[in-house]
Amino acid sequence: MAINKTGLNILEKSKNNLSIYIHIPFCNSKCEYCAFNSMVANSSDKKRYFNDLVAEIKLQSQIYSGYYSVASIYIGGGTPSSMDYYYIRDLLQILYKNFAVKNTVEITIEINPNTIDKNKIREYILAGVNRFSIGLQTTNPKLLKEMGRTHTVEDYEKAVNMIREFGIKNISTDIIIGYPKQKVSQVKDTINYLLKLGIPHISVYMLQVEQDTKLKVLVDNGSVGVPNDDTVIEMYNLVSNTLMTNGYNRYELSNFAKPSYESYHNKVYWKRKDYLGIGLSAHSYISGRRFANTDNIVEYAEKLEVKKQIPITSIKSLTEQEKKEEFVMLSLRTSEGMNLEEYKEEFEENFLSKKKNTVARLIKGGFIILTKDNKLICTTKGLLVLNQVVLELADDL
Repeated sequence: MAINKTGLNILEKSKNNLSIYIHIPFCNSKCEYCAFNSMVANSSDKKRYFNDLVAEIKLQSQIYSGYYSVASIYIGGGTPSSMDYYYIRDLLQILYKNFAVKNTVEITIEINPNTIDKNKIREYILAGVNRFSIGLQTTNPKLLKEMGRTHTVEDYEKAVNMIREFGIKNISTDIIIGYPKQKVSQVKDTINYLLKLGIPHISVYMLQVEQDTKLKVLVDNGSVGVPNDDTVIEMYNLVSNTLMTNGYNRYELSNFAKPSYESYHNKVYWKRKDYLGIGLSAHSYISGRRFANTDNIVEYAEKLEVKKQIPITSIKSLTEQEKKEEFVMLSLRTSEGMNLEEYKEEFEENFLSKKKNTVARLIKGGFIILTKDNKLICTTKGLLVLNQVVLELADDL
């Protein structure tokens, strides 16, 4: 083992696969529900941040480029497509120069429908982007406005059509369920619309009212109320049943994909594979340690520009119990479930022997199943109370 500049242990010259996330924190406006580290900025702030990203990429490559081959790149935010196209193009070129990027790399960019045009799409594709993730959220015009979204459904469909004109089929779309005043019928309309368009990957997120958001203030002062749990469950079951009936695989709690359209990058997170976060507030997981960059943009710039340091502010070595808890939690989110042989190989103990009574009770309750190939998989009923299932299975391992 070698100890690098961050104090992290990594395998020497292993050429393991690495996934890279790049955070672009800028948006044209802030959505009511958004708790991500994002902001509205002027052109000079964006240029400065880009230069800082370049500096971080070069510093990170000195540590990792000799040990890993990059298998996926995800450019998220914020709204990466709110930047001028050449920033994204140049970032990818700098990554290619500083890391060993696989020929089969999956490169995703998040976009908002009203922030792209044909020229941007062309430049993204020429730079290597081969997967587009589009934020739709809902097809209901009134809800879109209340969410603070600035695009229309027409903008969304135009964006999809433009991307497809360039031969790109790998398109993902995000929608939200459980938003204040949202009706089950509106969720149904959104899903049917996406089915009609033939979108091959759909991410369905249950609304979480987060601290430090405009929506949190409205909920707290009673201006709006969120749908009750039964309604949200009805929405989720509607989405899940409709998509799976139409040939989508629910390969993770919130993600549905047609065959061959599952996101490699997404699965890296759930399988606890190594990934490196670059940019403001970006998180990483390398060789059993989690670490994060500062979420303060002033500090981010100072560390890179003045101190010439990677802007990491926290490093956490997971305890054995925490590793087990993550193994249980992340694997049970997926359709593949929890592989008990892999658990035994990693932790040198028999999970079923230790949690026999709990497993039996959850199976009897219809929350999980035990397959013939020795995997524990959550049922739809179990997924709807996943946190509780995980608490019971991961307790005192």
